[in-house]
Amino acid sequence: MQLVLSQSRWLRFGSFSAFYFAQGVPIGLLAIAIPPWLSEHGASDAEVAIYVGWIGLPWALKLIAGPFMDRFTFLPMGFRRPWVIVLQGGLVLSLLAFGFVGAGFSYGVDGGSLLALTVAGVVVNIFSSTQDVAVDGMAIDVVPEGERGRANAFMGFGQAAASSAFGAASGALLAVGGIAAGAFACAAMVGLVFVLAALLRERPEDRLMPWSRGSGARRATQGKPSFFANTVEVGRALILPMSLVAIAVEFVARLRTGMALVVFPTVATQELGFNTEQYTQFVGGAGFAAAALVIFAGPYIDRFGAKRVLIISLLASAVAHLGAGAMPWLWADTDVVLALYCLVTLLEQLIFVSIIALFMNLCRRTVSATQFAVYMALANLARSFGAWALAIVDDLHFLQDFLVMGTLLLISTCILAFFNASAHARRLAEFEAA
Repeated sequence: MQLVLSQSRWLRFGSFSAFYFAQGVPIGLLAIAIPPWLSEHGASDAEVAIYVGWIGLPWALKLIAGPFMDRFTFLPMGFRRPWVIVLQGGLVLSLLAFGFVGAGFSYGVDGGSLLALTVAGVVVNIFSSTQDVAVDGMAIDVVPEGERGRANAFMGFGQAAASSAFGAASGALLAVGGIAAGAFACAAMVGLVFVLAALLRERPEDRLMPWSRGSGARRATQGKPSFFANTVEVGRALILPMSLVAIAVEFVARLRTGMALVVFPTVATQELGFNTEQYTQFVGGAGFAAAALVIFAGPYIDRFGAKRVLIISLLASAVAHLGAGAMPWLWADTDVVLALYCLVTLLEQLIFVSIIALFMNLCRRTVSATQFAVYMALANLARSFGAWALAIVDDLHFLQDFLVMGTLLLISTCILAFFNASAHARRLAEFEAA
């Protein structure tokens, strides 16, 4: 029996969830488990912020991969699937390498070891981020527009479930077996998703492997015959007014995300007294629950529109952050703080799913990998900027950090009010006709 994405809605939902799950696995290790572990073992806030900023940088530079994927592919195996297979395999190997680099790592014993760990983390995220480009391009190609809200809810669940589960698991493994144990466990799980990618087809006529029989689908979705022509086509789509509005919305919101990746673990370990294992287990449980709940929001995103859901989520999250920063007495009750974190996590997942659906609907099919990669790269660049900003101004009180994060979310909400999806659709149709 063939597993064909174009023929089964639930296979699409399940497969893209699995691919996003594979992206979430290293996030759990690199971005959830290791930062509090470094803080607990004596790293300063600035050092943690620099680490977080650098390992996130490949997600900002993944737009470099987009033009290659739009220009070069092996159509007999599908438009994006060959890239997914190659990059999924690279992610497995890079996680194994990260484990060997992290074997015996002890913060503060060797001044260069943190640099080596950071470089190895950057390599892992190079493969993870470029795999994301290929998966997003494949989703735009095979998922009908009317399914994208639901598809992104499942995809968001896959990534959040993996980052939550492997954040918690890695936190426990760091305590008993060190970084190597966590990295090798992550590599094993990503390897299972690699097997799935090898068994799928985008369309019935695609080959399973290069030596298999099949012609591949003939369709007008391959990019222009040169990098320059592709770049021009992408540039013309990116500078459409609503595209620029959406970029601004995501960029400002992701500045807050970069700050949160540093603020949350340091507040948990230094203000609330959590150790790495306690923090990662709580964050993992909250993230998994939020992602599971957001699956049920997928149909409503399709029905009511990504913009409406995004505005509500951004505004609610802004109020929660501003309240946490403006009311210091709330921090006297740990249960209230943890409940507030759960609320913010749920809203962040809604924001993630909604804005992915928004961006997918802005893309042209012929250059979808590049265009979508640019959107996501700019967003992830903002995340690194947010983390590095805290490294520069690390003397801010954590309550002030929450006020800044809430203000950024409020600004993002105000920008989103100018977005008009129908106007973009009309302009894009005119653009294609011309």
